[in-house]
Amino acid sequence: MRLSKAMTGLIGGTVAAMISLPASAEQVSLNGVSQFRLENADKEPENWLTVFQNYSSHRFSRLDQINRDNVANLRPVFSVPISTAIDTGGNAQLQGAPLVDGGMMFFEDGWGTMYKVDVTSGDRGTVLWKADPGVSRDESRRTRGIAMWGDKVYGNQVDGRVMAIDRSNGEFIWDEQIARVGIEWDFYGKEQFTSAPLAVEGKLIVSQAFGDAATRGWAAALDMETGAELWRTYTVPAPGEPGAETWLDDHNAWKTGGGGMWTTGSYDVEQRVYIAGTGNPVPMFDPEYRPGDNLFTNTVIAFDIDDGSMKWYFQYVPNESWDYDEQGVHVLIDIPGANGSVKKTVQHFGRNGFFYVLDRTNGEFINGEQYVDNLNWTAGLDPKTGLPVEYDPNLAVQTFIPETHFMRGDPVEVACPNYHGGARWQPPALNPNTMLLYQGISEGCFSMKVEPVMALSPDGGIDNDAPAGRNGRIGDAAFDRYGAILSVNALTGELVRKNNQPYDNLAGILATAGGLIFSGTLDGSVTAYNDTTLQQMWHFNTGISFKSPPITYAFGGKQYIAIMAGGDAGPYASRGFEGDPVLANMNSGAMLFVFAL
Repeated sequence: MRLSKAMTGLIGGTVAAMISLPASAEQVSLNGVSQFRLENADKEPENWLTVFQNYSSHRFSRLDQINRDNVANLRPVFSVPISTAIDTGGNAQLQGAPLVDGGMMFFEDGWGTMYKVDVTSGDRGTVLWKADPGVSRDESRRTRGIAMWGDKVYGNQVDGRVMAIDRSNGEFIWDEQIARVGIEWDFYGKEQFTSAPLAVEGKLIVSQAFGDAATRGWAAALDMETGAELWRTYTVPAPGEPGAETWLDDHNAWKTGGGGMWTTGSYDVEQRVYIAGTGNPVPMFDPEYRPGDNLFTNTVIAFDIDDGSMKWYFQYVPNESWDYDEQGVHVLIDIPGANGSVKKTVQHFGRNGFFYVLDRTNGEFINGEQYVDNLNWTAGLDPKTGLPVEYDPNLAVQTFIPETHFMRGDPVEVACPNYHGGARWQPPALNPNTMLLYQGISEGCFSMKVEPVMALSPDGGIDNDAPAGRNGRIGDAAFDRYGAILSVNALTGELVRKNNQPYDNLAGILATAGGLIFSGTLDGSVTAYNDTTLQQMWHFNTGISFKSPPITYAFGGKQYIAIMAGGDAGPYASRGFEGDPVLANMNSGAMLFVFAL
């Protein structure tokens, strides 16, 4: 039985009036970051106020001083070492972007240490303060960004804490343990945060990321002034809750069911909903352990920001088992409709290799197109439902295409795209002038074999010491992989152009009014492309891998491009790029680089 998608009535509303903001970035920043400013972020291209540039996750800048005609003259103008990111050695995991307001830049180092950097001089970044929350170095460092509201900056940490910091002096205002610890059936025993929080209407939206470690994903809202939790909604329902009937096992698989949320969602101002994707069900490769559709994993959900209720949802792949979690960025785009109307859409590059266009007022499928080169896990999408054409609602365990669907007892099989494939956290970018949507992706296939995951007891839990561990995979997967950047027509959902590249693109895209898109690469290059042809126009090699998206800002009449270097090429050198001399010899490091003409 599938749950109705229209779970409650929709809330109406009107878009905020577009009133001109003060011309001076310095003057604006003195008043702090308000709801008005966040809703009108497009009017402040000199600043970068939220993780994906605006609430709709467009990552587009109206600055055009750096353009196709002069980008060849782009040069580094200063850098800032992020030494705390590698204070225990090894590679940093910087996957977020800085925020900028009035010439002041803020970012985290992966361990939760917040930096405030004065970038007003244009040729030097002066660190004004560092705020270290004392995250244990035993944690897995990672950050995908921060939030600003009022006179504070906010971070959520890998140890499950959330904190507010005074942006003038770096003092901690509040520090709350929000994620759970001491979970008896999780082999890590805790939850964590990795996605950037989002500031909305006086609430800080955070999401639990550790689904793959056998916890349940959730989104929550905190009071921005006190840190008090206002609501929490789980992505895997408990017995008796809507959707619980889609977990048909007899060993309480819902308790370790996954559905992690490790990428920041978008905010629809008019509907007052937070729209975000969820990760795969757990165990990720053994669907026979968790028969049923496994709601609300691999799903985009619209959460009411006032109470956390689900307004609508769309599940991309029921009972999914390739690790094609769909927590990636969901972009809000208005396109022309019939008879002069406006069609409100949410558009998403699926990790499963399809690009989806949905109606963001109710979650209904509009259309979908394959965008990866190789895709063999399904023969296509049903044009009415958007579900895989092989989906059978009468089956407890979906079969899809048996030759490419890993099941217990099957020999080693090959599926495409690979489980790092398509788009993950790396954010896309929309140019609203041309209505082209850009994305950096991973391509290729993978092969592996599945064995049964074992439950600890009928009461729940996964036996991580059994041969199949917590995910059902025996041994390592083998990969065939490369990368690409591409453009899609946001009006039609059709693939426009594609530029295949040697390595996965994990940094995402920045689009600008200068006719350019920017990205970073695993081989350490910052690169600019013609946004029409996708041909490279400029690059600068830093020697440090990138997993962080670039941003742009302006101060004193000058435009800058900024990006944090601090990715880890090691896992890729041993998973699909074995023997590659470039990735095998990448340097460790963590550095903010800033470029200008």
